[in-house]
Amino acid sequence: MKRASTPDGLRGELHSRWPEWTALSLYAALVAFAIPYHEPFSDEAQAWQLARSLSLRDLFQSCIRYEGSPGLWHFLLWIMIRAHVSYTGLHWICGAIAVGATALLLFKSPFPRYLKLAFPFTVFLLFQYAVVARSYVLVPLLLYLVALCWKKSPVVMSLLLGLMANVALHAAVISGGLAIIYIIEQVSKGGANKSSRWRQFSCSALILLGFGAFAIWTAWPPHDIANHLSFYLHFSWAVFFIRSLASITLGVFQPWVLSILFWIAIVIYLHARRCLIYLLPIMLFAAFSGVSALSWWHIGLLIPLLICILWITWPDSGAKLRPGETAGRIALIAMVTVQILWSAYAIEYDHYNAFSPDLAASEYLRPLVRQGVTIAVTYTDDPDARGYRSVGILPYFDRNIFINLPKPYILGFRNQDPTEETFLNVFPDRPTLVIVETHPDQVNVSINLFTPRIELLYTAGYRFTNMFCGAMPMGFELREKSCHLIFQRDNISQSPSGVKASAALAAK
Repeated sequence: MKRASTPDGLRGELHSRWPEWTALSLYAALVAFAIPYHEPFSDEAQAWQLARSLSLRDLFQSCIRYEGSPGLWHFLLWIMIRAHVSYTGLHWICGAIAVGATALLLFKSPFPRYLKLAFPFTVFLLFQYAVVARSYVLVPLLLYLVALCWKKSPVVMSLLLGLMANVALHAAVISGGLAIIYIIEQVSKGGANKSSRWRQFSCSALILLGFGAFAIWTAWPPHDIANHLSFYLHFSWAVFFIRSLASITLGVFQPWVLSILFWIAIVIYLHARRCLIYLLPIMLFAAFSGVSALSWWHIGLLIPLLICILWITWPDSGAKLRPGETAGRIALIAMVTVQILWSAYAIEYDHYNAFSPDLAASEYLRPLVRQGVTIAVTYTDDPDARGYRSVGILPYFDRNIFINLPKPYILGFRNQDPTEETFLNVFPDRPTLVIVETHPDQVNVSINLFTPRIELLYTAGYRFTNMFCGAMPMGFELREKSCHLIFQRDNISQSPSGVKASAALAAK
């Protein structure tokens, strides 16, 4: 159907698609508003530090495999750093990638305007995969391109799915599920049996297998942490079920039980469209989440995945709705409404509060580092991460500022983190400052300033001077609180009254 006649050129485009341009402008403005107030956290810093400190060969042959992730993001960071992109500039590039993905969604997707104009403002697309600079920012862009190119060249599909497999392990599982569906569809249509396309399909298969093999090779754990995989991948049916259910419910609605009704509506929709097979990547994602790491930024991948699936299966414009499709659309409206409220909460919180304590701590430490003080790092209550969170401070300096951290990054978390052993070695020399990492289970609880490690510092004549904390908005809640506690060497041991004053400060 031809469009109604409008003025030529850009003026005509703006006239006919002003809602899309308005939404894109608003999205870009919100991302630009949020980025300057976002404090990157240690996971953002770890990848940056690896790419900044290592050669490309060492990065891929030795170090990325400790991260439990393929290396596409680290490779892109490595290029950016050599192109003199700053740590701050990285976040603006991530914002630009998110804006580009949103432009595809707004101008190329088949959804009605009430959906396409609302999808970009859900929390994962507006905040978690736009403002936070992690590899997952690439996933929406790749998924939208997959949906856009689904009925086009198999070679293009293999390139897109192969790139997605190298973004993150959860994205690799999604990529594998979509690849299976694509192959089944091509075989069922007889496309792969035509001699004119056989060579193209063979080439596509080799490309996809090559990308997949490279992702596995990059992420395959080295021998010195392979023995610890049983700790991270411990399997029991009860844990598997709970984690799998959490992966498809916690990032959709709040309270999470409403997510079950949402997925029932989506199943009804896909059944009405005779597209139930498109649930495969969602099911594989849930199964993988049942035995692997699961965080807020992982479960959010289901949102762009669902948009991709709906994009591929959406009826042609003007087609009559089948029974059951209305339920899916109503569920989408409800989900989008909740997630837009989540977005407002996340952006408002990050604007006025610290997402992480790293930036504030670095600003406090900068003049002291210039004076040449010695700084050691230790921890109180996080045996898995240990001193890992201190890495978040290092991108703000041109060198490693911690005397007990041999390298400006930490590999393998607990079993490869040397900070604690080396701390015990350097502590007799009495470093000027000691940073104590703490990660309380509850966001609203007071920081405990009387742990054995802190008592050791008091006894050795250190006094508590500063505390920098941050927390992450997840839904309508705050989680993942982390703090840097600063202790300074003093010639006189702190008195009991001084200890009580420090405790009062920590309770604020």
